[in-house]
Amino acid sequence: MFEVVVVGAGPSGVGISVILKKLGLKFTVLERHEVGSSFLKWPKQMRLLTPSFFSNAFRMIDLNAISYDTSPALSLQTEHPNGEEYADYLKKLVEHFELPIQKGINVESVSITKDGFVISTNKGKIQSKFLIWSAGEFQYPNNNSFPGAKYCIHNSLIENWDKIHGDEFFVIGGYESGMDSAINLAEHNKRVIVIDKTNFLSSEEIDPSRTISPYTKDRLRKINSKNTIEFHTGRVIKIEKNQSEFIIYTEKKKIHSKTQPILATGFTGSLAMIKGLFYWKDGKAILNSYDESTKTPGLYVTGPLLQQRDMIFCFIYKFQQRFAVIANHIGMKLSKDVSIIENYKKEGMYLENLDSIKDKCSC
Repeated sequence: MFEVVVVGAGPSGVGISVILKKLGLKFTVLERHEVGSSFLKWPKQMRLLTPSFFSNAFRMIDLNAISYDTSPALSLQTEHPNGEEYADYLKKLVEHFELPIQKGINVESVSITKDGFVISTNKGKIQSKFLIWSAGEFQYPNNNSFPGAKYCIHNSLIENWDKIHGDEFFVIGGYESGMDSAINLAEHNKRVIVIDKTNFLSSEEIDPSRTISPYTKDRLRKINSKNTIEFHTGRVIKIEKNQSEFIIYTEKKKIHSKTQPILATGFTGSLAMIKGLFYWKDGKAILNSYDESTKTPGLYVTGPLLQQRDMIFCFIYKFQQRFAVIANHIGMKLSKDVSIIENYKKEGMYLENLDSIKDKCSC
């Protein structure tokens, strides 16, 4: 039996595994594809919104780092890594820290026992006292957000924008993935209409989980000087398809499209696989202050799926702050020496008191 099993070898799975290794725990990481597989599935042109910079010496962790003693800015020599580059960073960490990754392991179900968990996989059953869920969301697109959504193509399924044919496209969804889709299409001289019920561009929010990032706004200003991207505020009710076109119905109008609409309505996420192991409220899994299920003690959530109170941890610089909180809690339960956690506190990678977060800005 393992002391800990981590599901998923993306940034959250690798990041928390580095700490588990330093704590000397008996653990393994289950990955159904390969390390960083979600990043390898990104469209060729997609890049991280957050910049990497040489800042670790000043105890300001690289926003894209998952361990305080590493920096993608150094290892990749680029500010906004693409998916392939960031996956390479993750693989370097796995090799450097000699993390016990098991590839080709697909988790099929999780059951609870008096001793912990039994994880049923395509290659047999694995037992563990604790379970950390870090399977992420990118490989679980939301394809059913309205009737007829099946006629669209989700933006996460587009491998390369160079291969998209047509002159005019409708993008449904106006958050980051929608804007990235629109910008890439415009860069290929396509006319683009973005349809969304919310106008994120006019938002004065300072939380990038709820508004458009400065990086994306810079890209948008650069490409849209000739207004090749238009914005339609409205909610898509349904989509129909006939032999020659797609018909998009919104609250205000009926729109005809000769090309397949791009669906940028986000992701359902992998927690749906173990939904019964959580209590839920307003679509969010209820967790305690250690990111542990309030229904199933010993089950933790980390990565972009993490939501606490009104906070969304969908950026690396956010969920990197919670790795050591979870590892420390597990280590103490197992009566391990957790003194190395002090390093994470000193290096600014241990956000314990969520009440201390102030969503305010002077200007």
